[in-house]
Amino acid sequence: MTFELSTLLLVLLLAVILAVYNQRQASALRGVERLVQDFVAMQIRDRRTRHIEGLATRIDPLDWLARQVSAELEQPVSISEVMRVVHEIRAVELRASSGQRVIVSTLPKSDIMRFDRRLRSAGKQKNAAERVASFASRPLLGKSRWGWGVQTIERVMSQTHEFFDLEAEAVAERLGLKWDKPSRLWFHVVK
Repeated sequence: MTFELSTLLLVLLLAVILAVYNQRQASALRGVERLVQDFVAMQIRDRRTRHIEGLATRIDPLDWLARQVSAELEQPVSISEVMRVVHEIRAVELRASSGQRVIVSTLPKSDIMRFDRRLRSAGKQKNAAERVASFASRPLLGKSRWGWGVQTIERVMSQTHEFFDLEAEAVAERLGLKWDKPSRLWFHVVK
């Protein structure tokens, strides 16, 4: 009986010792994990810092936007000019060389359609100056009240590359917009 009791006590003692050592080892591994995560974060921060230096002057906004929208289309799109910049909804209207219009914004299609509805309702004013002003600020999505004939492409930072937000901010700066390092952009191709 004493032999069985001593064996049981030794097994329990061994279990306690293993549990204590396993907790210490787990704690040490968590410390190594935090160290590696900090090291990777420093490397990413350094790469992003090196990439952002002079980015605003060396990036071609029309070419960058054309590459982003072409990545999701069957045929590549070449953007020829900036038609207008709409600061109210942080959007830019571009003309493609194929005659299509491309609206780039940090807002989804539903918000742009709401903005267009507001413009249409403002066009029903009686004053001539208000009618001329509403004509000058024509709806972005054209005559499409429900968004038909508009192909929407969403580009997300997690699906592109790690410099997407920095490059988008530099493009916005060159176009006179403030996008605040967006993690996603919507491209609305109006046919």
